[in-house]
Amino acid sequence: MLHHDKPTYDQSRTRIAPRTREILRIAAHLDKTDTAREITLEWLESASKTELPDEAWSGNAFHHEADKRTFTAVHAKENGSETWALRFVEPEEGEIEREWTTEVAIRQQPGEDAEFCLRTLAKSTEAKMRVQPRVPGFLEHVVKECTMEQGAAKIEKEPWVVESEYDAANLAEFLVDPDRRTPAFVLTVPEESEDPVSPLLDPMPLTADTLGIAKVIVLPAEYTWKLTNRFGKRLSVYRGAMRVYLSGFNDRADPEGGHDLFMPHRMDTPETAAKLGSLLRWMAARESLRGWRLGQDVIPFVSAILPSIELESATLAENDASAADQLAASTRHVAMLREELKLALEIQQSLTEENQSIEGRMRESEAKLRKTQVRPRPTFDRGPRPSYEDRGRPQFDRGGSRPQYGDRGRPAFDRPPRQYEDRGSRPFEGRGRSFEDRGRPAFANRGRGPYDRDRDRGFERDRPRPRYSQYGDNDDDEGYGE
Repeated sequence: MLHHDKPTYDQSRTRIAPRTREILRIAAHLDKTDTAREITLEWLESASKTELPDEAWSGNAFHHEADKRTFTAVHAKENGSETWALRFVEPEEGEIEREWTTEVAIRQQPGEDAEFCLRTLAKSTEAKMRVQPRVPGFLEHVVKECTMEQGAAKIEKEPWVVESEYDAANLAEFLVDPDRRTPAFVLTVPEESEDPVSPLLDPMPLTADTLGIAKVIVLPAEYTWKLTNRFGKRLSVYRGAMRVYLSGFNDRADPEGGHDLFMPHRMDTPETAAKLGSLLRWMAARESLRGWRLGQDVIPFVSAILPSIELESATLAENDASAADQLAASTRHVAMLREELKLALEIQQSLTEENQSIEGRMRESEAKLRKTQVRPRPTFDRGPRPSYEDRGRPQFDRGGSRPQYGDRGRPAFDRPPRQYEDRGSRPFEGRGRSFEDRGRPAFANRGRGPYDRDRDRGFERDRPRPRYSQYGDNDDDEGYGE
């Protein structure tokens, strides 16, 4: 076989299929819908270095592609509410092929504050994402120009610095607020620090990357005793350490239930601080997926597609659009729905694999726990076994000098051996000693049986028994057989 005839390595068959993962979610109440939409479009247009169509600035549906970037927006009206949703897809330049998807939805209902929702998804072939999750940059500008609230808390672009005892008391109430949906990162300042509001971990980049998915709080050393008096030392934080207070925290919470405490040595160098910052960003992103429910708290892009298609079809019918225009719109709608179905299947596959991975880690942890609970009994070297003389017992001799039973304190058996020579030809005839030898009377000298009396009187057992009528009705059986 020639060299060029050998089978080659087919890379297309061994290539790992890309998976789509959801990274984070954000839900908040917004006061200025038009301002938030314009800021989002301006930032995306500037980042992608393209020019969006006029339909984008009027709040209508549009589709735009430029330099491998895709913009798709829909506008829907349903049950008195008006929804504007945008999807922005952008590939990441680098050795690893990644594709980032950002979804923004704004829903306005009459008489209520608008709902602002944001989702970030990533598509890659990596088994584990080697990136740090962070919110898109335009959210910081939206927070600066508009008011965004999550329950009783306001989203701010700077960390919350406790400056008085009143703020410390409000912090304790904020931590136990049942409406709090995002984790709180409380950074304390060491007592020997020159700057009373400068913790070991820089709070500014952490606040920018976790804007809307976590609350960063700086607690000076002089106010840490407020949390200690309220929650005790087990749930407090002080002396330069930092603690994560997840949503649902209360006075009776378990310190091991996810409210992690990080000591100062976890952030005293740039390397350790970078590792801790990455861990906190991933923790905030995972908590956002767990805290905000998709379809109820967060508006997905797909939920606005069907109402948008119905609205566009009704508009084309009212304007007496041509058949070609309606066919083109239908073709575009089918392609959009096909892409949504493909994306949903990829996300479902990713969630299934992640669930299997979690179950595998749980089984491994349970196996390790069982091994630690069932430990082998320790063996001790007791040395050579002492002899019988050392233990005060007579030596056991299997030879001819073995002591008799009587000498060993056991009862002696002096019964003479059985006389097997007296056996007859029958199996049970003459076995052992005779009755006379054993002091027992023979059958002839033993007690009389039940038929001995009748046999002596000449009674025949085979003789038929007479009927009672032969002896009269009043006769009894007295003298019967004589």
